[in-house]
Amino acid sequence: MTMRTWQRDTLSYDLSDGYSLMKSEPLEWGVHFSVYYNMAYNGFWKNGGYDMPSDKAYMIYHNNVRIGGVCIAPNVIYHLFFIPPFSQKHEVLGLLKELLLSWSDPTKPIRAIEILPDQIDMYSMFGFQPNEFRNRWMQRPTAKFEVEWDTHVNVKTPKFDPSSAGKKLIQENELNRLFYLAYTQGIEDIRRHRNTEEDHREACQFASETNESLLEASTLVYDKQSNQLIGACLISLQGGIPAVFNIAVLPTHRRGGLASKMLKYALNVLKSDYPILRLYVMQGNEAELVYHNLGFQPGLLEVQHCSIPASVSDVTD
Repeated sequence: MTMRTWQRDTLSYDLSDGYSLMKSEPLEWGVHFSVYYNMAYNGFWKNGGYDMPSDKAYMIYHNNVRIGGVCIAPNVIYHLFFIPPFSQKHEVLGLLKELLLSWSDPTKPIRAIEILPDQIDMYSMFGFQPNEFRNRWMQRPTAKFEVEWDTHVNVKTPKFDPSSAGKKLIQENELNRLFYLAYTQGIEDIRRHRNTEEDHREACQFASETNESLLEASTLVYDKQSNQLIGACLISLQGGIPAVFNIAVLPTHRRGGLASKMLKYALNVLKSDYPILRLYVMQGNEAELVYHNLGFQPGLLEVQHCSIPASVSDVTD
């Protein structure tokens, strides 16, 4: 009988027709994922390692034979893969959808995250509605650059607030204000339906995803005359590899190469400790050309998420 209640510590779930899920050790799951998920995708992430810790990672079995794997939890599914010669992919996704419907909060959408081109049609057949925008990762090797800052700016490094009980940046409010002014009415905000300054309170999340070493590669650029924060490039750590958490320049200070200089500075500082810098960009964002011109190479386009809307996610076929 299918297990219909999700519990974080439960190790296995029966689906039906001989199918089941079994929670996997990170290394075992990561090795299989790196081979079977998508070779173009895996080639992009080949230096990411195999140890992928997640309490959502399960192997999929059919009649006690391992036939694939998936990351799944209430209201979310991603990284679904199958092991050849198994070919009943639609049957399995149908069972996983049923499980999600039984696990999930019906007042919230069920999301399939970062779906690659070879799976988007399959997810769509099961009612996952593709988001309207596409994203891709880009990466390039770190390298030594000589960066000459303009004379009208002051360049500073973000700092943790020593008086805070948890990780918090001294410049948190300034950064949130910059993100709002830099992105409001831009392609990212329009497509993500972000309309208010409250939607841009991202500096708090960044503080939890970075460290002192990566702060040295991050930059805050101030206009000397007004002392206004006009640009920032924040470097976080994702899967053991540095990634651009956010890069923003005020519209009044664009077209002067500031974003390129901040990225070159990050690549230079990171060179001594890390081989690669990554970033995530939305298709259609003009910044993609800046990254291309700096030598960042693109990975596969992804549908950032597909979803079964909250209003119908409690209805089964």
